[in-house]
Amino acid sequence: MPESSKTSATGFFKYFKGFIGGRIYVYILLNFLIGIFDGLGLAMFIPLIYIATGSQNESGQSLGNLKFLVDFIDKTGFEFNIFGALGLMVILFIIKGIFYFIKINYLNRTVLIAQKNIRYRLVDGLKKISYEGFTKSDAGRIQNNMVGEVGKLVGAMNHYFAALQNTIMMLTYIMMAFFSNWKFAIMVAIGGLLTNVFYKYINKITKVYALKLSSMGHNFNAYLIETIQNFKYLKATNYFKIFENRLKNNIEESEDIAYKVGRVGSIGESLREPLIIIVIAVVIYVQIAVLKNDFGSILASLILFYRALAYLVSMQNSWSNYIRNSAGLESVESLLSEFNTLKEYQGSEKISHIGNIAAKDISVSYDNRTILSHIDLEIRKKTSIAFVGESGAGKTTLANVICGLLRPHSGKIYSDQISVYDADITSFRNKVGYITQEPVIFDDSIFNNVTFWAKRNEENLKKFREVIRMVSLEKFVENLEQKENAPLGNNGILISGGQKQRISIARELYKDTELLIMDEATSALDSETEKFIKENIDLLHGKFTMIIIAHRLSTIQNVDRIYLMSNGKIVDSGNFNNLLQSSEHFRKMVELQKLT
Repeated sequence: MPESSKTSATGFFKYFKGFIGGRIYVYILLNFLIGIFDGLGLAMFIPLIYIATGSQNESGQSLGNLKFLVDFIDKTGFEFNIFGALGLMVILFIIKGIFYFIKINYLNRTVLIAQKNIRYRLVDGLKKISYEGFTKSDAGRIQNNMVGEVGKLVGAMNHYFAALQNTIMMLTYIMMAFFSNWKFAIMVAIGGLLTNVFYKYINKITKVYALKLSSMGHNFNAYLIETIQNFKYLKATNYFKIFENRLKNNIEESEDIAYKVGRVGSIGESLREPLIIIVIAVVIYVQIAVLKNDFGSILASLILFYRALAYLVSMQNSWSNYIRNSAGLESVESLLSEFNTLKEYQGSEKISHIGNIAAKDISVSYDNRTILSHIDLEIRKKTSIAFVGESGAGKTTLANVICGLLRPHSGKIYSDQISVYDADITSFRNKVGYITQEPVIFDDSIFNNVTFWAKRNEENLKKFREVIRMVSLEKFVENLEQKENAPLGNNGILISGGQKQRISIARELYKDTELLIMDEATSALDSETEKFIKENIDLLHGKFTMIIIAHRLSTIQNVDRIYLMSNGKIVDSGNFNNLLQSSEHFRKMVELQKLT
């Protein structure tokens, strides 16, 4: 279904029904029953007026075909008087109130179910996109959709169902008005349809502005993410003002568009009731002056139709608000469509363990630029290897391909003869640990950062303490007032860079990793922490497979094999001493770092 058709009346009905199923028909039935009992209750005012003025005989005429209410009271044996009419009216409105209460609670539950399912779809869609797909996505757009646009979509749901409710109530009153006096009803209905043409134009303009607001929201979130992520740099260099201006300009433009939306809406709002009164006045004039009908004969139909037109006003208002928020629907669905396009392949064959790894003819290209070119290598289980070379040589890309993060554009990665990217890729990643140059630290306690929110039982606490000891953080944790429950702050702001790196290593050890990737894990650390990381690498040697991307060559002197890379190719390989003898390029790298 094209995006534009989803925001039509029938399109959104089908869209929303996909989330809640048959509940939508129950909602329609409840509104119909409310309209019936409300209309019948209002109609009882007419005989009350005539009884109060002593004109009982004319009450039946004024009710038209709704006279059956009076006949019903007579057949029960009760004399039709002011008390009987009042009693029936009270009963009808009590029944209406009961159905109204049921409807409100039913709608609240229904919207919450739909909201949950929409958010689930977004989270599931984000989870299923490939890493390569994520790098092509707009982070600001994703965040704005997850928060702001979902809010608009939920608002659109509420306004849509308000419009649906008002439409059902309007149609119910029109039906009763037709039943009472069909000639009068047809004339008023034609007038109501003519006013609706004007509001279609208003809604069209509103939708254009609403789409602009969504686009502005995407940009604002993108700027905000960049500002927060780079706050330290922007503050230190006084470049913050540049981003401040970008954010403020976006706010001002958004405010201007929002004002235009409000102005268009206010035009529609201010003209609603005058248009209705004009329609009714014209129809009454035609009925009395032209068609020579008695006013009393159209009174019941007039009351019902005025009620119907009041709901028409509310329906148009709700629909205008729906159109204003429907941009959220199109934005969310557009993002979901993008997620689906970028979804990575998920096979069925499970990878129970990571054995020997083989890369066969691996190539990766972006925008006609070759990143990796026909790479072949084998990594024996529980051996340690390193990728070295200049920036842009393809080291990180190759590691990402091997660890199941980036599907190669050609070639295959195997784990014990199983093609990794053709199998259940998640079963492979369950056994992969990844340590980056900038350690990933969450705004939570040390325990939760290391265990990834594992249950706090004796077994997990024991395992936590073991890995903390292995990364030499035991004394640090013990000296903290809250011990393992101590918070680390946003992105680990409360601890040092070395401590963050140790915690990230502890997390991968806690996971029982079989393949550990260390991407420039020591390049930003002080000499003491670098020495510690090197000792850890040596300590972990032979316990699981390790791939180390190294800038500081001192950390990889004891690995089993080093691969020297240049321009996306492996140009030489061997252990540290062999490469030192055979490769002039490697020897210059070592000499520059004064390792010899």
